[in-house]
Amino acid sequence: MSNVGLAGSVVAVTADTRMNVAFDEWWRERQLEGELALQSFDTYASNLRTHLRPALGNLRVREVTPVVVNRLLAGISLQGKHDVARQARNILTQVMSMCVRYGAVSVNPVRDAAPTRKSRGPKEIRTVELDQIPILRKAVREWENRPAKRGVRNITMLPQIVDAMLGTGIRIGECLALREADLDLDGDAPTLTVQGTVVRVAVKAASEGEKATRQLVRQAKPKSDSSRRTVTLPPFVVDALREALALGLDGGPDHLVFPSTEGTPRSPGRVREQMKEALEGTGVTVRPHDFRRTVASLLDSQLDTKTAAAQLGHSTEATTLRHYVKQTHVAPDVRVVLDMLVSEPDSDSPETNVMGK
Repeated sequence: MSNVGLAGSVVAVTADTRMNVAFDEWWRERQLEGELALQSFDTYASNLRTHLRPALGNLRVREVTPVVVNRLLAGISLQGKHDVARQARNILTQVMSMCVRYGAVSVNPVRDAAPTRKSRGPKEIRTVELDQIPILRKAVREWENRPAKRGVRNITMLPQIVDAMLGTGIRIGECLALREADLDLDGDAPTLTVQGTVVRVAVKAASEGEKATRQLVRQAKPKSDSSRRTVTLPPFVVDALREALALGLDGGPDHLVFPSTEGTPRSPGRVREQMKEALEGTGVTVRPHDFRRTVASLLDSQLDTKTAAAQLGHSTEATTLRHYVKQTHVAPDVRVVLDMLVSEPDSDSPETNVMGK
């Protein structure tokens, strides 16, 4: 990607402007707006670098037609990258809308391109079975308290992290981004407020010969606007959070509840590895996102989908139902009705044919 800073001058985009220049100008505008989250910038940059610039960068703005757009998006989709194709379409829609605004083209060609196919949802929604939860909680505590190697015990806070996710349904990135200021554990209804998430973003190389690196940071906003929410805490989560705070670890400038030993954000990938290691030999296989589905399925069955969606921070109930609520696949008990198919008609009843409606 070309280096276009925040203070870069506005570039006149015309019909003959190369798309690489148009991409740069769009990128500059987005930076000036300051509304995109760090993770979104990182994701957009990856899509531009991997797909949009190689395919369209050398074309002139006027040469980007619906046919060209269709060819690009179809090629990405054929690789099974349906979400990436949808994202590329979103970026390109914004870039070409900017070109319309500059008068480089009269209409946005992306709007006339064929729609990108949505990726299929998971075949089966994974949840943690209720009889597995005691095994899970015991295993992670035993793993945390295992004998130290070389006399040095590495505090991972895995039991507390597991309980926090299990009892709230928050994402692992949201959990690891929790700050002390986000907790209210002393009220009649203890709460935590999701105000951010942990993301890994690209960091520019110090010199031309070095490779760019990726750094784990706390992003001061969660995945979406609806993800910013306050949830009430069951007693076992309050206990877990108090345990974490009582360890007195250095939470860094953000005062993180679950920091690394260096006072930086803890790695979600490392937590996943530790969970896998802790559960080895138990017969239980759990991934952090399974906790969200477990919470959603329980709330949906015991309360309603609206409550489940609000707890998870979804903007619509459809997302909760499609991706998070485990279907029981058990039909309702209709034995009495179906028995009417072979029951003798009641001579005193005017209805002599159950199919006669």
